Amino acid sequence: MIPRSARLGVLADPGFRSDLAQIAKETGRTDREAMRAAQRYLREMHTIPSPLVARFGGWAGGLLWRRNYRNVRYDPQDLERLAALGTGRPLVFLPSHKSQLDHAVLHHVLWRSGRPPNYTASGINMNFFLLGPILRRSGSFFIRRRFGDRPVYKRVLRAYLAHILEEGNPVEWYIEGTRSRTGKVLPPTYGLLTYAAEALWSGRCDDIYAIPVSISYDHVEEIEPYVAEQRGASKRRETFIWMIKSILRMGRDYGDIHVRLGEPLSVAELFAGHPEADRRGMIGALGTEICSRINRATPVTATSLVVSAILGDPGPHGLSMARLGEVVGELVRDADARRLPAVDGLAEVDRAGIERIVRTLARRGIVTVEGDSSRPDGASPTYRIEPDQRLAASYYRNTVAHHYVAPAAAEVAIAAAGRATGEALLEGFHDRLGALHGLLESDFFLPGRATFSGQVFGELARRVPAWESRLLDEGSARVLDRLRPHRAPWALRHFLEAYRVVAGLLAEEPAGRPSDRKAFLRSALERSLSHARQGRIPAEAASLPLLSAGLRMATRHDPAAADDPDLRPQREALAAEVGRFLEAIKTLGGC
Repeated sequence: MIPRSARLGVLADPGFRSDLAQIAKETGRTDREAMRAAQRYLREMHTIPSPLVARFGGWAGGLLWRRNYRNVRYDPQDLERLAALGTGRPLVFLPSHKSQLDHAVLHHVLWRSGRPPNYTASGINMNFFLLGPILRRSGSFFIRRRFGDRPVYKRVLRAYLAHILEEGNPVEWYIEGTRSRTGKVLPPTYGLLTYAAEALWSGRCDDIYAIPVSISYDHVEEIEPYVAEQRGASKRRETFIWMIKSILRMGRDYGDIHVRLGEPLSVAELFAGHPEADRRGMIGALGTEICSRINRATPVTATSLVVSAILGDPGPHGLSMARLGEVVGELVRDADARRLPAVDGLAEVDRAGIERIVRTLARRGIVTVEGDSSRPDGASPTYRIEPDQRLAASYYRNTVAHHYVAPAAAEVAIAAAGRATGEALLEGFHDRLGALHGLLESDFFLPGRATFSGQVFGELARRVPAWESRLLDEGSARVLDRLRPHRAPWALRHFLEAYRVVAGLLAEEPAGRPSDRKAFLRSALERSLSHARQGRIPAEAASLPLLSAGLRMATRHDPAAADDPDLRPQREALAAEVGRFLEAIKTLGGC
């Protein structure tokens, strides 16, 4: 039974009834038929919060994550600050989505902190036996994945979310819409974000505070299915049997979970002074800013640095523990110098900590260990990642790759400026930096070009004092040598390789555009897999999400005349430009 307040707040609202009548007229229904459909949809999505069940959910969530993890690390003061912020204003928690455990983890953290559970938008695929009723009475409201051809459903969801916000309840949904299979934050989805903004514009609430939330794991349980899905496999369907099997598979030592709250964002302040037409156009900027704040809050983990070190090694034989410790130590010191967000204890990571991480990765088959330190001859083991495991390993590197875009871009722009000297070299650097920003800005939620350039210049000044003078006087090779160890080969190359595959394939399209997006991406995946087998690109570049990002990038670079019948020249130019950046990266070498 739907709570009376929700029934009156949604079905009896004059604006809702007026819109429903208009939808009925446009779709050839009677008002009664449209209302019956609305009632049915509302019964399907509604939540019936129970304090008792919500407390049970918070406690049970702790039992669940403890089967694989030691602790959930978070700062209680972050949640205390929200108490004052949320007085009279609804808070919208927008977490990153890395694992099926995300909701249980955040629910547990809120329960431990004495906060009420969030009204959480959950996929209707999770509404199955046992779990569905518990989630519904813990605050979850279930929504369909796709409802573009159901105008009544869209109007009911919009009204229901507005009602929840008007009541001042905290709300939660995943800004990415689905779990990230690559480890990197995905582009935002805008449906619920738009509905929330409409509730603000219509006066249902005075303000909404968006709370970006980063949830990170030292090791993620779902790596294997993520790899399969990146290579084209279908997503596993969630069922009661699936849930039981998932719980039974638990029982490993996967380290800690890290929950970080990003800087809250006042939606009213963001839209203040803008007419409604402009506001609607700014929804994209709102989503991008939320994802950017999630990125800024995401901590560097020891696992991400260990994996980055091994993936960045250009040699075929792997890294010794001594060398691995040196590379990880340098990355830790660099993270501290740059004041990057970091997990607790990162600065104290020692050989024992690195060995523990490597053992966990080795048990999962991600890292190959050659040799045994206990052997009589004293041979030191070496650690490497085989080509067929690079995609799995890349997940951990991708979780922190955004922190290294600025230093990596500095290296690539200098290397791509070529053999020019003097002012021509400096001009070439600025030109290449601007072009690189255009390629990466959307996928990494980069700030505007001027701000990003300032970040790059700051990194250069930190690592190479008086870098501009040195570039003019000494040339690019000497400055690049001073910038070692380089970040671009392991932080950016696989993204750009995927972009080049897409741009090259697009250039072969008869009209420069894919007629079938899914078929195009399948073709791109087949080509990238072929290139990976030949050793032409790293194996982790053969990933559907990365290729999809490349397609978004290429489409964004379409000329203004979108109906141009032949875009092949532009596509060829784009592929060539990406190729030049990749050639520049290859000159930098590895770690």
